[in-house]
Amino acid sequence: MPRLKESKPKVGRRGNNEGSIYQRKDGRWCGSVTVGYKTNGTPIRKDVYGKTRSEVAQKVASMTNDVFKNGYTMVSAQKETNFEILFREWYELCKAPALTDVTDEKFRSMMKTHIFPAFGAFDVKDVDFKRLQRFFNKMKTMKVKDRIGYSSDFIGKTKNLLNNFFKYTVKHHLLPANPMEDVDTKRADEGDDNDSEKKVQALRPEIRKAMFEWVEIDPLLKPILIVSTFTGIRPQEMLALKWGNINFDDGILSVRKALKRVVEFDEDWNVVSRGMKIGATKTKKSVRTIVMPNIVMEALREWRQCCQQRGIQSDFVFPNTKTGGMRTYSGLRSLLQRFITKHSLQDEGITLYTLRHTFATVLLEQRENPKIVSELMGHTKVKTTLDLYSHVVDDVVYVQTAQTLDSVYNTLTLKNQQIQVI
Repeated sequence: MPRLKESKPKVGRRGNNEGSIYQRKDGRWCGSVTVGYKTNGTPIRKDVYGKTRSEVAQKVASMTNDVFKNGYTMVSAQKETNFEILFREWYELCKAPALTDVTDEKFRSMMKTHIFPAFGAFDVKDVDFKRLQRFFNKMKTMKVKDRIGYSSDFIGKTKNLLNNFFKYTVKHHLLPANPMEDVDTKRADEGDDNDSEKKVQALRPEIRKAMFEWVEIDPLLKPILIVSTFTGIRPQEMLALKWGNINFDDGILSVRKALKRVVEFDEDWNVVSRGMKIGATKTKKSVRTIVMPNIVMEALREWRQCCQQRGIQSDFVFPNTKTGGMRTYSGLRSLLQRFITKHSLQDEGITLYTLRHTFATVLLEQRENPKIVSELMGHTKVKTTLDLYSHVVDDVVYVQTAQTLDSVYNTLTLKNQQIQVI
């Protein structure tokens, strides 16, 4: 006699406070229950984990019974004062939405590796000046790879992150004062300089000349190097360029999009996946139009003709030549690296951004208005341009300015001499 298939009741919609249960990509089961509410009305969710669904279901049922028995008030107050819970809430609400995926991933790693292990278990009011100062003292003196202490740049970013969080707690009356105000994070060997103020590196004049001679025989790398060096666009912006952004009649190149990294996290802030997509530019100022020099238009015309001859059909200006789809950042970097190795340029420190820095350096060396350079680079503020290329201004522009003042003086004294003769 055939065995009857056991029927299962349909699962309807869960009622309030019954929680939710699901299986994660790593195979673990997770359950989530609303256990309270914050003072701003935001629900507080508590997660539990288990190897099987039934194990998690028992934990969810237990939490739900506790909520019915004890109510929300006590749980809400307890959750709101825990450092890690507050920090995660502040970061997701106030910080993460304004960050690129790359920066977001770095900050989440910083928090999971350094900040949460040091302060996560404490009540926020117990993370005081002394505890914070000891934390940064340790960062400055501990062994990191082949040196002592983390870089000033890394320590500075950690400090800013904590400082912004504590400003948030003071603003929302969770703390009476910001404990980060008197914390000293300066390294003993730092002096007056900061790692974030390192000089950007441009191609040396003799290398510039040699590179453009070498790439004459490379139909793909030639337009890439010329567009990068003579428009100053970012590599991510160049990879997002489409032929519709190139107006040969008016000689205009329009930057409208950029290649962006996409990172997905699970509820524990572990990276689930990474990918690339075409999205918005770095800032609103990065959306710009650039009048192309003749050298750029000629290189792009040659490249378009080469694509037609090779049967490469794509909307992208610099596509993957095999598929016609989007070329990746890593693919572009590998292309440049092969060129560097072929011509023994490893010691020059050349990256995809070196060509962009060369663009700005050349213009400033020729005494181009920094405001114009800033707009062409897509910088939000002129100060950014001046800070990044201050060494160019110091070494070249100030010398030429002194020469201009000498010329003005000579002109004035010559006029005075002519007046006296008359």
